[in-house]
Amino acid sequence: QVQAAHIRVLSGQQLRRRAALLPWTMALNWPGLLAWSTKYHDGTAPSQFKKMTDEDREFLEKAMEEAFGQIEDPNKVVFEALGQIRAEDRTDASICTALEVIDRLCDDPDVARNIEKLEGVQTLLDLSRSHGGSIRPRTLELLALLFSNNPNIQEAGVKRGGMQLFLQLTRESPIGSDDRSKAFRALVALVRHLEAHEDALLRSEGGLTLLVELLSLEEESRTREKVVSFVVSLASNGVLKEEEAGTLVPAVASLLAGVASEGVQYRETLAGCCSELARLAPSSSLASLGDVVQTRLAALRSAGAPAADGDEGAELASLQECLDTIAQRKA
Repeated sequence: QVQAAHIRVLSGQQLRRRAALLPWTMALNWPGLLAWSTKYHDGTAPSQFKKMTDEDREFLEKAMEEAFGQIEDPNKVVFEALGQIRAEDRTDASICTALEVIDRLCDDPDVARNIEKLEGVQTLLDLSRSHGGSIRPRTLELLALLFSNNPNIQEAGVKRGGMQLFLQLTRESPIGSDDRSKAFRALVALVRHLEAHEDALLRSEGGLTLLVELLSLEEESRTREKVVSFVVSLASNGVLKEEEAGTLVPAVASLLAGVASEGVQYRETLAGCCSELARLAPSSSLASLGDVVQTRLAALRSAGAPAADGDEGAELASLQECLDTIAQRKA
């Protein structure tokens, strides 16, 4: 009975045949992995589980280290983890444990290829919709990992309504929240380098307006950096149009004023974005960008930033390229 129930959810013929041939024993000792959570579920009171503590995570990490040494088929383990997430008697703790197991295995190329056949994409999309708290951002993180540079799974995610779901979660989550940041990251991973879907996001789903909103200083620094990185990708791949670049210029330029307090990667990415916008945006929109870029360059040079190396080297080079491009276009 258990074996038949498991086989029904498989949509890939090859995996279905493999599951049928295996003697149905659990690939992982799930009760052992869930031992960390017993303090939340003693059977006498409602769950008080909110989020894994560092102690909980350390216990689970050790338990997984022991269990994973005996794994023969990572697909079967991920299949079991997805079953834990779909189970009628699931708890927040069992879901979190299953998510951590999937996280450990999603880098396996075989798992990444087969996650759709295991109905993993739909399961995780449903979970991100139904569960808030600490579960939603963790689920969105995993979806972003699975979509990243994985065109077949990206297409599956789009067909299953992932773009609309991530847009909804991004728009409805509070400004600066982890849910908002992770939903947007999942959205970018879903459509990146798939031109038709990038086009749909920008021009059919209101994505351009959302990008401008997410560049607000009220948003998490990581969210702003992800937006800027995505704009660079869209511009360099020829997806972003001239007028769209012009719409983004004021929001991107406004970030330069406080950029000195951000990390090196953030500053480099923002400078690269300024350079791309200088190349693509209408000339009439570039005056304000040139002014703030010049101010930032002056601050770097007065602080003695080297021209080619050191932490500010790449940022300085991109900003100078931005100014040079603006000057050339004026001429």
